[in-house]
Amino acid sequence: MTPLPRRQTLCRIVFSTALLTAGSLALADSPNCDMRQLALSSSQQEQLRQVRAEYRQRMDNLVAQSRNLRQYTTQASNLVLSGPVFDENMARHYVNEKYTPQMQREVENLRAQHALLQILTPQQRQEWRRHCLYQ
Repeated sequence: MTPLPRRQTLCRIVFSTALLTAGSLALADSPNCDMRQLALSSSQQEQLRQVRAEYRQRMDNLVAQSRNLRQYTTQASNLVLSGPVFDENMARHYVNEKYTPQMQREVENLRAQHALLQILTPQQRQEWRRHCLYQ
């Protein structure tokens, strides 16, 4: 698996955040995944707002952690490249540290989507699946 360019990764984060902020759970190119089509109760709408607020807070924390990690990963890559002998363990550690934040963001996206789906009634979930999941 090849790493995504930084710009593409940031675009994905912004896009994911926008989807959750708008209250939708779009998957890929599926056009009808807007949660508003499900006639949510006011209680469900409030729960969705809470899930989105928690998601935004977790994502803000992850972005801050990623910023702090950049300097470390730059130094670590320099150490791997400048050593007299290639140190595979050091290289693996560097790669793991570099891509852990991206993996954490993806996990948070899935966590938020799961939480949003748990708010729905079984009938609403079935309706959402019918319109939003690939069959």
